Amino acid sequence: MSIRFLKVGFRYARGLPWETEALKNINLEVRKNEILGIIGPTGSGKTTLLQLMNGIRHPSEGKVLIDDQDPAVLKGREITRLRQKVGLVFQSPEDQLFANSVYEDIAFGPKNLGVAGSELDNRVRWAMEVLDLGFEDLSRRRPQNLSGGQKRRVAIAGVLAIKPEYLVLDEPTAGLDPEGRKGLLKLIRKLREDLGMGVVMVSHRLQDIMSTCDRVVVLEKGEIRKTGTPREIMRSGQELIELGLHLPPINMVLHELKDVFPYLDTAALGPEEAAGEIDRAIRGL
Repeated sequence: MSIRFLKVGFRYARGLPWETEALKNINLEVRKNEILGIIGPTGSGKTTLLQLMNGIRHPSEGKVLIDDQDPAVLKGREITRLRQKVGLVFQSPEDQLFANSVYEDIAFGPKNLGVAGSELDNRVRWAMEVLDLGFEDLSRRRPQNLSGGQKRRVAIAGVLAIKPEYLVLDEPTAGLDPEGRKGLLKLIRKLREDLGMGVVMVSHRLQDIMSTCDRVVVLEKGEIRKTGTPREIMRSGQELIELGLHLPPINMVLHELKDVFPYLDTAALGPEEAAGEIDRAIRGL
């Protein structure tokens, strides 16, 4: 099963003089048990695409199908059950954290779905364990008093507690220090590997996308410009630069060295691969 976009378009302020076309002719499949990365310059439609994935917005043209169901035609409990399959975590964790304690915040989603008693408690404890949030230390604390990294993990735990089949993350590493980013990306991979969850993440940090995702979509002006594995996308480094995207530092170095070593592969993923590629190029002189 999957989330499918079939010739999807989306317009803001449709029918008004200031109507804006955010997405057009999007054909895309989001599969379970994969991490899909979405990149593109500011205004390319990334956040709008995410909001279409769980029915917060409905397409102006085409269809979005979640496991073959169309949220645009569902109502009441049917749409609630369908949205439960796709958990969306906003870019700013403060947009999702509002309760007086971490426990209450994480419990809010499953409680609204009718989960109660020991099952509710188990859900909260399980989500906190998966996100490496100590239950005894943090469950009674106010979310507003946590660090940036802890707030982001609590926001993800609140979505995870409803047990979605797909997790959609908008700029999950924004504002985190290097150690915080590394830990969160490791957790994202763990969700896919241990739970078989489909994960979608938008990030302006190409380094995070290329080191974490199985497949990458490049958006430009509301259209899909390119889709491929991280390595395939990195081989189009010049195109990414022309779009205004910043290559990972190691790939930028390789891109600059290509003037000296024409046969250098600029698509290395990580420092070790890059060092090996530079060594190969030097030995080939």
